[in-house]
Amino acid sequence: MVLMIIGIIAGAVFKGQDLLESAKVRATLSDFNRYKMAVMFYQETYGALPGDDNEAQSRFGNGVPGGNGNGLIQGNETAYFWVHLFKAGQVSSDKSPASKMGGKFSVVSGPTSQFPGNWLMLGKENGESADGALLTPKQAQMLKIKGDEGNTKPDEGIFRVTEGKGVAAGQCIRDHQFNLSNSAPACIVLLQL
Repeated sequence: MVLMIIGIIAGAVFKGQDLLESAKVRATLSDFNRYKMAVMFYQETYGALPGDDNEAQSRFGNGVPGGNGNGLIQGNETAYFWVHLFKAGQVSSDKSPASKMGGKFSVVSGPTSQFPGNWLMLGKENGESADGALLTPKQAQMLKIKGDEGNTKPDEGIFRVTEGKGVAAGQCIRDHQFNLSNSAPACIVLLQL
């Protein structure tokens, strides 16, 4: 009888952990989508990308830095990105927001040669950027599948996954598949803007 009760309690604990992980994934996907919609609204309203907007100072006043207007969010423009969205009323802070899964969101242009363009990135804080390994391959796969309508290839679609900085090649992705044998943080997730 005691063993049966212990088994029921252990099963409930494991199920509870799965439910918590699933809730974090849903909240993180919601944040990704909210920030992408904020960028789309900004582009539609002002005809420029937040961070790259070279008219930001005239729109929002002195002290609001502008970008160079070249269509790429690079250098200091990555910090301006959040300032512009904040001044436009699209986000609640002018700093990079944290994620329910840990780490923080940042924006990057061309993070790898396979990923051209501008991307919203979720990773562990690593100096000025958030490109450190944050998620296990299993967590990254869950985000990818739920956010990219079932697409399981890590390097295709609007959500993409790659190794975080400081992680050996193959720890997150091996042979274009998630390395599910690794249970340590190794991945970052990107959403194309």
